[in-house]
Amino acid sequence: MSSEAWKIFNYQPFSNVVLRHIPHQYSTEMAQRSTDFPLGLLFKDENKSADLAEVLQHFQKTYVPKGPDGLSTILVGGDRLSEASSRNLQWAYADGINIEERLDGMEFMFEDWHAIRVLFGIHFKVFFSEKSAKEHGTLCANMTKLRCSNAKQGPHSAYNAYKHFFITDTTALLVTAAMEHFGLQDVAEIPESFVPEEIASGSTDVRRTWLHAKSAEIVEKFILLGDVIEARTGLCEASVASTETKHYPCRAQGCKQVYAYLKARENHELKKHNLDVPSETLSENTTLSKRDHKQEHTLARLSFSFLILDMLDAIKEGDGKRLLRLYKVAMLYYKGYGHSHYAYSTLLMTLQVNACLTPRLSHSVIWNRFWNSKGGNGNNFPLDLHLEHLNNFLKSFLKGLGPNLSEKSASRVSQSIGVLKEMMEKVDGDLGINRPTGTHRAEQQTQDVMTLIEVFKAGQLFTEIPGREFQAYPRFDKNLLRKIKYKDMWQWMRLKMTEWRKLKK
Repeated sequence: MSSEAWKIFNYQPFSNVVLRHIPHQYSTEMAQRSTDFPLGLLFKDENKSADLAEVLQHFQKTYVPKGPDGLSTILVGGDRLSEASSRNLQWAYADGINIEERLDGMEFMFEDWHAIRVLFGIHFKVFFSEKSAKEHGTLCANMTKLRCSNAKQGPHSAYNAYKHFFITDTTALLVTAAMEHFGLQDVAEIPESFVPEEIASGSTDVRRTWLHAKSAEIVEKFILLGDVIEARTGLCEASVASTETKHYPCRAQGCKQVYAYLKARENHELKKHNLDVPSETLSENTTLSKRDHKQEHTLARLSFSFLILDMLDAIKEGDGKRLLRLYKVAMLYYKGYGHSHYAYSTLLMTLQVNACLTPRLSHSVIWNRFWNSKGGNGNNFPLDLHLEHLNNFLKSFLKGLGPNLSEKSASRVSQSIGVLKEMMEKVDGDLGINRPTGTHRAEQQTQDVMTLIEVFKAGQLFTEIPGREFQAYPRFDKNLLRKIKYKDMWQWMRLKMTEWRKLKK
């Protein structure tokens, strides 16, 4: 459970045992301030194959180290489109006569900010609908309640607004789920029997162990819905029985006819045997109608939101190993919701880290993904987001050049952008100018969380009441990975690995 949630519960005795920064093997290094060296501009268009080829050839000649043992390999990062275009172009040069012509001195990787934004897009696609504006507790209704009109544009048009609302909504869901689990009627309520005396007066380790155990109960009950475990099991079964085909035998006595499709069997039984047996599809729909689809919608939103929050936290802490584990889960959502290119790149990155790259490069792919602008724990963010900030900073200077803008002047400014940025930060510090951080005040966020908690409690969204559903989301299934056909996905994974094996030969 997040520290913000426990603050809202007013559990002051546990405020000093909350683990705010999950440690990993490079926690100390990731808390150091990062340094960068701007390399200037190349006046090329990466959307044009000829220009991109010149860019990669420039990288190969200028930045790939050359030693007695030949060329060393460097990592080149970017968004997924840049990564895919560069990799495909490298494969196109695979018939070169030497390493330089084959562009073998580079390994390409996609960065995290764009990948996380795609997951936010899936969240928006699944849980946002203008039709649900009057259905209390839905994403759209909550945005209206908190007057977050910008967030309604979605993460691709208003990323920061959507991310802020997303964190507020998820925190409120978590606190309400905890209240439901512990039987609390009010946020400030602390039943005497809730925290045993020996725990409240115990040592730091005792209180932290108790806190983690209680948090685990909430996670297991409301967040671990089993959809990812089911997908993993389905993929394992598909890998074992990839050639098996499901058969549907006729249910009429004495008939030995077998069909490959359920509907074909039902038509045969009705025409040949006048047998009108309730179909398995109807039975499934009958079962669905007896479920609480409002609760399932709420649980699915909380569960999927925690995947994104976990990835954001892994980035903040610079925990590359945890982030790559989470990418394996994210790949299922990429594949299930039409982002096949991201699923492709995520599968390739997993294969490279675990099988293809040297230990040095594999280690670098895992950990060399983050930027820390001011130092301290929990202050990392993705490298591609840092590049976006530098691009915006550079554009502000280029606009100031007016009619003097040329390739020469733009190149000169771009090479000194690091010094200019450092000078401006120093001047701002001397003048006492504080630039906005982009985050909202904690007091306002707590008030918004409290408002949404009351909405969720009034709607009893965590209490199972069979037969309910949101009109905008009829018969909503909490298994968000139900779209995945495990056999097809396994065959897709096998096919891609075969293709990559051929390319490496």
